[in-house]
Amino acid sequence: MKLELVESFGNALSENMIIESENITALEYLQEEFSGKIDVITIDPPYNTDISHIGYRDSNFENGWSTFIKERLALAKILMSDAGSMFINIDENELVSLLEICYDLFGKENVNILVWPKIDEPFDMNRVEKPVFNIKSAHEYIVLCYMDKKNTVFSNMRNGKPMESIIKGLGTTSSAKDEIAQLLGKREMFSTPKPMRLLEEIIRISSQKDSIILDFFAGSGTTGHATMSLNKFDGGRRKFILVTNDENDICKNVTIPRIKKSIEVYNYRDGFNYYKLRSRYQCDLF
Repeated sequence: MKLELVESFGNALSENMIIESENITALEYLQEEFSGKIDVITIDPPYNTDISHIGYRDSNFENGWSTFIKERLALAKILMSDAGSMFINIDENELVSLLEICYDLFGKENVNILVWPKIDEPFDMNRVEKPVFNIKSAHEYIVLCYMDKKNTVFSNMRNGKPMESIIKGLGTTSSAKDEIAQLLGKREMFSTPKPMRLLEEIIRISSQKDSIILDFFAGSGTTGHATMSLNKFDGGRRKFILVTNDENDICKNVTIPRIKKSIEVYNYRDGFNYYKLRSRYQCDLF
């Protein structure tokens, strides 16, 4: 494998990484340096539906969706610290399949299910109503996997209360599109983004101030944006690793511009290094 530095932006000392690569190649590459060092993994993988995601081809998994996901989760688990946790967004179509994979990899005792209302009136009440052509699900799920749930205590829980199974008041798909529009001028640059407040809360409760945060389905870059926002709020030194392919030019047109713009607009002290990673096969071709 060959990791090529394409660009450095912002703070020259930043250890934040954006890696343009097929994520299974990147996960294999990260093993040597980051095995056992990642405290938080948050991913929003393709849901194996007929939705056309920018950056993923849903319903196009050569060996099946379950095989596709399990290969990547198995590699990601090796990267997790002893107190590590992984948050996986999913809808009802593959929830059961994902749970079976997570039970197998982590043990049933180390897996929780959270519910995220992706439509929430306080956030969406001013959105222009559209004609309803089909029934839409009002919520999605977040499957939470611990390396060792019994010995993992999430820090900074509000009022000392345990995490609730229903996560309300942290934004919606619509509000997430508004966040992208504020930075890049268009709401529809990414079809299924997750809101900043949701990612900030996930990272806040599950990380230390010097944790490494990994997202290997980085999409619109919300995880990186949320990490920098949280660092500015609490003085943290968290680092992010974002991995995305460049299908439909998502890395070039969405992920990198969003992180750059957020650094400029919100005056974050962070920066990032942008890399391209080629597999051994790709290196042989060029």
